Amino acid sequence: MSNPFRSLKYLPWSILFQSAAVTIAIATVLDYGLSWGVTQWAETQPESALPAILSGLFVVTLLASYGIGALVLLITERFFREVVLSAETLWALIGCVIALYWLRTLIPVPGLLMQMDLYNITLISLGCFFTGKRYWR
Repeated sequence: MSNPFRSLKYLPWSILFQSAAVTIAIATVLDYGLSWGVTQWAETQPESALPAILSGLFVVTLLASYGIGALVLLITERFFREVVLSAETLWALIGCVIALYWLRTLIPVPGLLMQMDLYNITLISLGCFFTGKRYWR
């Protein structure tokens, strides 16, 4: 009987982690910039406008997580061409992104969108797999 995990040791893990690190770095910079912009905007607006912004932030958070999944695939396709993309490589790439996403939550960088929960992890996976539909086989 063959071992289904045997192919995991042949994946280019260092390249996948590099691609995930670039993606998380871009997302962190954008998240910090958005956080800074919202705080600057909130200082100039009356207090009644802030709840309206924060109520719409949940949907934006979900869309940002989907975007992170799509962005990691785009970065891997464009800049790390030596990676042969397939379904198992996409799963490994998602694992790398989630591991670095978790490490990013340990760093005290202020942000609004990057939160570690099950919804965001699911949407990262969906963003990567829907964008990389042609690599499923």
